[in-house]
Amino acid sequence: MTERFSSPWIYLCLAVIFCVAGCNNDESIQQGPGATGGLTSSANDFGGSGVVMNSGIAGPFVLFQNDSVSRMTNRDGGAVKPTGVNNIYSLGAYVDPNDANRIKFFVNDRVNNRVLIFNIIPQNGTAVPDVVVGQADFVSSAANAGGVPSTAGFSENVHMSVCSNGNMFVADRQNNRVMAYNRVLTSNGATADFVIGQPDFVSVGQVNPPSASSLFHPYAAYCMANKLFVVDKDNNRILVYDPIPSTTNPVASYVIGQPGFVTNAAGCTPAGLNSPYEILRVGDTFYIADGGNHRVLKFDTIPGATGVSATAVLGQGDLTSCLANRGVGAPTEKTLNFPNALAANGSRVAVSDHTNNRVMLFDLPITTDQSASSQIGQPGFITATTVDPPTATSVRSTKGLIFDQGHLWIGDGQNHRVVVIATP
Repeated sequence: MTERFSSPWIYLCLAVIFCVAGCNNDESIQQGPGATGGLTSSANDFGGSGVVMNSGIAGPFVLFQNDSVSRMTNRDGGAVKPTGVNNIYSLGAYVDPNDANRIKFFVNDRVNNRVLIFNIIPQNGTAVPDVVVGQADFVSSAANAGGVPSTAGFSENVHMSVCSNGNMFVADRQNNRVMAYNRVLTSNGATADFVIGQPDFVSVGQVNPPSASSLFHPYAAYCMANKLFVVDKDNNRILVYDPIPSTTNPVASYVIGQPGFVTNAAGCTPAGLNSPYEILRVGDTFYIADGGNHRVLKFDTIPGATGVSATAVLGQGDLTSCLANRGVGAPTEKTLNFPNALAANGSRVAVSDHTNNRVMLFDLPITTDQSASSQIGQPGFITATTVDPPTATSVRSTKGLIFDQGHLWIGDGQNHRVVVIATP
């Protein structure tokens, strides 16, 4: 299956308290320079959906553009640079395990084939990243770092996550693999330690029918509950590795979205998936942004075996309906059109409603056929307008979300920016 988003693709959270919703065995840490409070998170959940943090920022701003009405690639429409991006695909934040006083922030800059890492949470629109992954420097953008597939480059990286021990995973979409790093990355051009989805660093082929070790356009990889969840988007499944792998070409332990490892058909059922994008943990509950089915699936527990069925759904009236905007064309307070990112802050779940050019906010607890309590990006629930030039509150092809104590950070994909908006 090909990518359904148009091109010109994480979540981040900020707060006096940084916490993965519903965490256990918490570890308290201070946020960083000038901050008060701390961060709490379950082991292996850093850098994943559901993170909430306190940024200490003075107010809303736009990152990667000169002002709130610009949408230029690479900030000015010209050559690649550290302060500009070309189609953001996800956001993220994590605590540096080597410096418990510091929360870092990152952006997947897809078309520039790189991840930008900020050692300090951006405080305004002029912030400059400190580290680039996937390229040797901040002015290069070629796929595979200008060469062939290797340990160093990406071809349309779409998502990065970080485990509590500092291990990093980058979904290298077009190379059909996940790049894995056994350490926190602190310098440009870092090389991966092992690879998931391929037998080595030079192979990039798709396997059909799939196997327990193959990937086809993976979108994300998350450490969660001492397991690694890899969203194998175009195989319409999520592979789960238990324990978190540490060597090349590992074999998954079980699969979500398919009845076994050798099938990949899209399914519109309580146990089926169609182009999944991100996952979210809120306490013991588990959510999947099931993009091609235009819904978000809720599971009462983190799936621990093949073939587990969802118990509730957002975006549809039941667990066997899967049409965009429920087949009626215009959106409503209950519909979705290619949801692709999730975040939570303890009282709400935010859903990136990509093709409706908005972010939907649903009050917890989540139930089937639930209406959103509010939205960001549109004048109301019944429009999906693309605004050009953008405004300080409009979004276009959203990708990536993170909650702050008072703000929502939105990856505004095709406006080539991150929008920081006061949470309604």
